[in-house]
Amino acid sequence: MAYTSGDTILDDHYNIFVQGGASAVDHNTANLNTVWGSGTSDKGYGQSGNLSTVSAGTTITATQWVNLLNRTSTIANHQGTSITAITNPTTGDTISAYTALSGNISSIFTNRGNAAANGTDITTNGTITSTTTWDVSASITRTVTFSSANAARYFFNAGGMIRNSLSLTLTSGDAKSLEWADLLSKCGTIVTTGGSATQSIAGTSYTGTTKVGGLGTPDILTTTTGYYDLTPGGAATTIFRQYADSAPYTANYVTITLALNATSTVLTYVITLTDAAADTVAPDGSGSGDALDVVDGTLSNAMVVRPPSTTYLSDTWGTPAMNATSWTMTS
Repeated sequence: MAYTSGDTILDDHYNIFVQGGASAVDHNTANLNTVWGSGTSDKGYGQSGNLSTVSAGTTITATQWVNLLNRTSTIANHQGTSITAITNPTTGDTISAYTALSGNISSIFTNRGNAAANGTDITTNGTITSTTTWDVSASITRTVTFSSANAARYFFNAGGMIRNSLSLTLTSGDAKSLEWADLLSKCGTIVTTGGSATQSIAGTSYTGTTKVGGLGTPDILTTTTGYYDLTPGGAATTIFRQYADSAPYTANYVTITLALNATSTVLTYVITLTDAAADTVAPDGSGSGDALDVVDGTLSNAMVVRPPSTTYLSDTWGTPAMNATSWTMTS
């Protein structure tokens, strides 16, 4: 029998709202515990206190309905999902079917990857700089390590993200360094989210790999590649590449690759700045020495781990750790 106003409310209806199935867990049917608890894959915030099901023939108490309605509201508030308000019953009330309840639970199940707000940025080991000059390439390998695969899942499912940006602070005004500073600024911030679907987080839409800010158009931007789109233990995926836009340096480019280890606990980024343009102009503009056409200044990679908000959820993902590392320069 369908859950419809005027019908007798069966224990099956209540159990489906709680766990997806009348008698067993069904993570593919809209329900509260799959979103709230451990869930599976891109479903689950890892929270404790899953709602209990009821046995056949058992009266569903006002307290049980209140717990279900409150849990629905808590999840909706975390996500920023708009749902229809339902007044909590009190002991002694005769409870008929809540017309809006099925739609409310479907909405929060569909919007499970959304988050109304962010948590506080993690920045330990986040910014790595170098003042070494270079004229062939500069690269850096960055890792973000989670305590477990579930911790990583809960992080991305609840609206966590990893952000990478690059900059070059100049110490001279030579043309090559100016163009590299320009390119790195135009790359903006490259953000990694869960990726299995578009997520709205703190009012911004993210789709796996998202470029935020900057200018120009990357020739590679894998908007369909986030955490869940990576093969554990598989080869690295190029998620971003953008070229310089001013002659004679248009052959220069930035590449970012991303890989996930076999246990789904470590994300590895390799960021490479390739100086492929011919070296023809000296810093003084004389063109008198290719060897002088180098990149100087302070090169920086700023990585930020931005966790989910804990306003409505408990922290079940821990503190992901960024590696302390250094740039590798080739001349």
